[in-house]
Amino acid sequence: MITTDTFSRFARRMSATQGCPYVVIAETPNPIRQLDEAAIRTRAEAMIATVIAGLTQAPAEIEAQLKDIAREQIHPRGVVRSAVPV
Repeated sequence: MITTDTFSRFARRMSATQGCPYVVIAETPNPIRQLDEAAIRTRAEAMIATVIAGLTQAPAEIEAQLKDIAREQIHPRGVVRSAVPV
């Protein structure tokens, strides 16, 4: 998944609701709207290693790497959520 840093936690939570809590997320700093083509290319090149890793690593290896990160992003300590959808 590719996203800006502003939306990474939201993306992780949404992917977890679809059964993919350990999705690899390549992120770039927000905002990107005003960037020119050269700046976008630089950002894309900076993320390419993460994209390739997400497409080529074994699922068990990805899960091992992201287990703690996913737990903290999906269920942050100290945040209580309703068990009933609002």
